[in-house]
Amino acid sequence: MKGLKSFALRLHIPEDFAERLRLEQAKDFSRIIIAISLLGLSTTCLLFLEFQNEPHVLLHGALMLAVVLCYLALIARARSWLLCRDPTGADASLYIGRMMRLSALLGALWSILLILLLRHESGSQLALLYGVMVGCLVTPAMMSPLSCAVAYWLPISVGTVLALIAAPHPQILTLLALLSFIALTGGCIVFINQRLNERVIGTIRLEENAELIKLLLRDFEESSSDWLWETNAKMELQRVSPRLAQVVQRPAASLSGHFPDALLGEVMDSACHPDAQVERLRRVLEERLPFRDLVVPAVIAGEERYWSLTGKPIFDKFGRFAGYRGVGSDITGQRRQQEQIAFLARHDGLTKLANRVLFNEVLHHACETVAEAGVALLCLDLDQFKAVNDTLGHATGDAVLVAVAERLRGCLRERDVACRLGGDEFAIIVMSDDVTEIGAVAARIVERVSRPYQFDGQLVQIGTSIGISRAPQDGGDADALIKAADLALYRAKTDGRGLWRFYDLGMDERLRERRALQAALAQALPRGEFVLEYQPIVDLTDLRILGAEALLRWRHPERGLLAPDQFIAIAEEAGLIGPIGEWVMQQACLEAARWPEHIRIAVNLSPLQFRTAGLVETILQALHNAGVNPRRLELEITETAMLETSKQTTEALWDLHGKGVHIALDDFGTGYSSLSYLQRFPFDKIKIDRSFIRDLGHEKGDSLIILAIIGLAERLNMIATAEGVETSEQALLLTSYGCAQAQGHLFHRALPPETFAEAVAADMRIYDWQDAGFQLNA
Repeated sequence: MKGLKSFALRLHIPEDFAERLRLEQAKDFSRIIIAISLLGLSTTCLLFLEFQNEPHVLLHGALMLAVVLCYLALIARARSWLLCRDPTGADASLYIGRMMRLSALLGALWSILLILLLRHESGSQLALLYGVMVGCLVTPAMMSPLSCAVAYWLPISVGTVLALIAAPHPQILTLLALLSFIALTGGCIVFINQRLNERVIGTIRLEENAELIKLLLRDFEESSSDWLWETNAKMELQRVSPRLAQVVQRPAASLSGHFPDALLGEVMDSACHPDAQVERLRRVLEERLPFRDLVVPAVIAGEERYWSLTGKPIFDKFGRFAGYRGVGSDITGQRRQQEQIAFLARHDGLTKLANRVLFNEVLHHACETVAEAGVALLCLDLDQFKAVNDTLGHATGDAVLVAVAERLRGCLRERDVACRLGGDEFAIIVMSDDVTEIGAVAARIVERVSRPYQFDGQLVQIGTSIGISRAPQDGGDADALIKAADLALYRAKTDGRGLWRFYDLGMDERLRERRALQAALAQALPRGEFVLEYQPIVDLTDLRILGAEALLRWRHPERGLLAPDQFIAIAEEAGLIGPIGEWVMQQACLEAARWPEHIRIAVNLSPLQFRTAGLVETILQALHNAGVNPRRLELEITETAMLETSKQTTEALWDLHGKGVHIALDDFGTGYSSLSYLQRFPFDKIKIDRSFIRDLGHEKGDSLIILAIIGLAERLNMIATAEGVETSEQALLLTSYGCAQAQGHLFHRALPPETFAEAVAADMRIYDWQDAGFQLNA
């Protein structure tokens, strides 16, 4: 045992392999020792027959009997070991130790027997004895473990040497040859045992690795969503695992046949899947090539699935194809996530319409193929949408956008594309070059989008304006079409909203003019180019001036005096309305300070001014600096401002009203939901829009509306003021209706500050129009 351990140490045998090595050595030794013992028994019988007539036959026979008994003992123990079930390493060590002692005893008996026989041999028997000696020396070279081989070889070697020395006629050359042969056999014993041990250790490692691989593969299939597959050389499925049967939802016994048909048969017969990937898999398999992450469709229990397959061809040691081994995984979830990501990358997450990325792709492609079919670009902007967000919240605003998207889908043909570019901006790509057809699409969109919306019991009213450009008439590429459509959209909004306009070449010129006007407007305030004029507001009962509306004018260095409608919208777009409005408030208050205390000053506020922080403080500071009583100030608010009202606007109006400032609702009747505004806000005056005054006396409907407004004002303790009075007939009718105040060209056009100051200082009445036949009711 010590020899075995030292030899194992010299071979660097791992401790965990030593026990298994002893078991393998015991098994191999048992098989070889039986064969050696049978050969030894036959050799012993041959020697007995050869020397039975020689002297000392009893001694020789006794030794031969001892050899035979030793061989029989070896055979018995070896056979007993081979029949033993589940031996342990300790059993193997004990067995090898006993067999080593028997081998040593056998070697010693043979040594003694050979020495005696060689001393009494005759000439004819010498060759037989030499043959036996060589056989005995060679025999341990076939034995393993080394301890047993050496235990037999050592006494045999010593015995044969002594036998030659003790022979009657010793031969020196024969002895030297024998010593060389003994050395050779000793080296062979060590070398062969070393190789046998290395091979056994390698076999053990392979078996353990194979077992480990099996355990890992079993654990892999049990703990992951992947599965293993394997085929033979005929591409038939082999060793179908429970995991694979579970994935395909079929019994393992039914998963037989040619791969991949055995797994993808349902896909092969399905018309709902293209077979490009499956055909690619077939080509790869036919060419015996490896493949990785090849995605193929599958239908499992009627459900669409996607599998990712990886496989590698297996070849035997002769290079012959032996089949495929691989792994598969169900990537349906990943595939659907990728499809969702791809969809979201090219579609708007809220409305599910195409987003700007897909819009650009479609528009560029349409421009490239415009020769085959015309294309029109419709740019849409929702009117009054900001008011929805500000008053009803962004959740309702999002719901409106979703509803608008649905209505847009219903307005389009299958080949047209609707896109949301951001916010409340939409675009439609219409595949047509027919102007009539394009106009019909635009009209349908305006009509349907403008229909009321109902959300949580609240009625929402919005509209849309559309700008239209066409290719190739308005541009040959996407950028040119977008620019042209934007210009047309701006024109549609300028013309009154709720309209659509086709692009024309004159829009570029107007845009350049507008940009130039905007650049000059930015310098107008620092250069002192703004002036105020004042249009008198008269009392219709005694024709005296009660106050004046401050009207802003711009003395343009090249275009002359410009009215507000020519630049206020530009100022709002450019973000200049804040400082301009502040200047108007300060200048109007300074002018009013020169007037009599009973004359009021009316100043218009833009809806955008309510978004400016500190509006109330700015107004009160202007009154304070000029020394004007807040009760003399009248702020005119349009219904557009009411549509964009917010909590900040409401608080500002109530705060100013609490300080004594009067609030007037301008352009009454031209907006939306005016009656609700009269209840919610602190209005002191209603100004009847000039659109109702224009046809007064000619249109019965206008008279009825004016009577209703005046009656409403009386019941709400408000003053009614008529705007745009230009004829004495209009003035007479308004007086008869009970209208308290009026303003317009009939009384006087807007006056410069000095002229108006002189008029109110002299307490002038307006007599310019009495010659027309108007008589006071007094």
